[in-house]
Amino acid sequence: MEKNQFNFGPPEILPHEVEFFDPPIGEGSFGMVYRGRCRSKDVAIKKLHNQVLDESTILEFKKEVEIVSKIFHPNIVLFMGACFVPNSLMIVTELMPKGNLERLLQDSKISLSLTARMKMIRDAALAMTWLHGSTPQFIHRDFKTSNLLVGENNTIKICDFGLSQIKKQGENISDGKGEAKGTPLWMAPEVLAGKEFNEKADVYSFGIVLWEVFTREEPFQEFQSLEEFIDAVCNRNIRPAIPRDCPSGIKRLIECCWQRDPSRRPSFPTIVESLDWIIIDCAIKDEIGRRLWKERFIKEESVAWDTFLDAFLDVLDYYGDKTFSPLPEQPSAVQLAQASNFQLNEYSSRSLQHSNTVNAEFNRRNHAGEAVDSEDDLKILCLKLLVTDSTDSAEVVTLEKFGNALVWFGPILQPGTNRVIILDTLYDVLSKPWFHGEIGQSEAEHRLAKRPVGTFLIRFSSIVGCYTVSKVSAKSTVAHQRIIHQPGHGFSIGKQKSDTLSGLVQAAAIELELHQSCPGSRFYREIFPPDSKSPAGSGYIQQS
Repeated sequence: MEKNQFNFGPPEILPHEVEFFDPPIGEGSFGMVYRGRCRSKDVAIKKLHNQVLDESTILEFKKEVEIVSKIFHPNIVLFMGACFVPNSLMIVTELMPKGNLERLLQDSKISLSLTARMKMIRDAALAMTWLHGSTPQFIHRDFKTSNLLVGENNTIKICDFGLSQIKKQGENISDGKGEAKGTPLWMAPEVLAGKEFNEKADVYSFGIVLWEVFTREEPFQEFQSLEEFIDAVCNRNIRPAIPRDCPSGIKRLIECCWQRDPSRRPSFPTIVESLDWIIIDCAIKDEIGRRLWKERFIKEESVAWDTFLDAFLDVLDYYGDKTFSPLPEQPSAVQLAQASNFQLNEYSSRSLQHSNTVNAEFNRRNHAGEAVDSEDDLKILCLKLLVTDSTDSAEVVTLEKFGNALVWFGPILQPGTNRVIILDTLYDVLSKPWFHGEIGQSEAEHRLAKRPVGTFLIRFSSIVGCYTVSKVSAKSTVAHQRIIHQPGHGFSIGKQKSDTLSGLVQAAAIELELHQSCPGSRFYREIFPPDSKSPAGSGYIQQS
């Protein structure tokens, strides 16, 4: 084979290979974007507005395509090929199924938690970190929500490099007065003013986008003319108003990004680091829970259950609950005799020799008539059932699921004390046959269908932290009523209040006509299998 027989440049696509689907799905800096197919693959196709280009401009277009074809990052839209045939100039990229972030944010029917939105903007920051760290350095120059595309699991990928600038690290560039390229609402003041600028112009744009992601509003709606807008941004340092309920970490980052002085704006690696902390603050409201995740899993969105449990048990040990502290490698007879059932089971799992030692201790307890209490294990099981998701390879705890669990069942510590109470709270609720957890309204109605009047279940509300009681009413229809809850401040429904959810159910049983639990709770089934002895009774509510 001859040397240099193949020239591996950007993939070239011929016009007949591309099929366009109308209508267009968007518009970029230099062309309309269509959904289409190319070589049997669903793709996005950007067809250039100006198809009549001279030879030098076509060469410039090819050079730009060649550069973009060399950018690879999970949060940058995949370039797949380009067509250089006159009147068919186009770029083909991967298709992002959920459109762009601008449309997603403006659709009030789409629910996006603040945690989810901060994860999305961190994706964008990771992509910008890659671009700014490249050699030569890429400046996007048109960073805005419409150029952030949304994929599966709300993954964000940056697109539209039609205005991107390439420069040496540390170099400043300039468009000149009145020749600024980009979209004015997101332009840094130095770019709008025609001054020299560098990669920190993208950081300013990021600040505006972060404001959008938090507020779900359009920036600078108060300005009607471009001249008035430029004067406000460049000369009077006007920026969009940050709402009073904005978390302090997000507020600080927005303000740092859109500072007038580019040298004082943070770099994207610093922005990513800040967002790692912000995401945890958004996802976990409990102070102890936040500290746990920040100290152990700062850059992780999910961790294996065993890894999480080790960290959680360290928290319990720190606050003086020795019930779950691991036994030493060679425990004394006294330590074995005083060990909880959880400690013995954990010790038994280390080796066959340890297992034999634990079996001997269980035999001693049985022979002495001592109760072998399994409640400690059940409390840990309750935690596991609530915070884990099963994957193909392991059971994992996600940041958001752990945070939500602490809103529903927190706080970790009893207010005003260092006493750990969350495991007791979990067991008190999950061990009740009436608790059905995360099912929705339709599933609740399905489970209650054709049940006797007064049959009920408790489930999570759509508002994280609150609950819903669903019951068969006197008219044999299923009625739903919300239970209000704030961590550390008890539970209420109507005029009934209680410090605990189970206490509220008992207190409100007569008024709400709650007579018996609806069967089918997966938690109750896991905690008390059919062959075990349940302490929860028949499922009927005692009427006082």
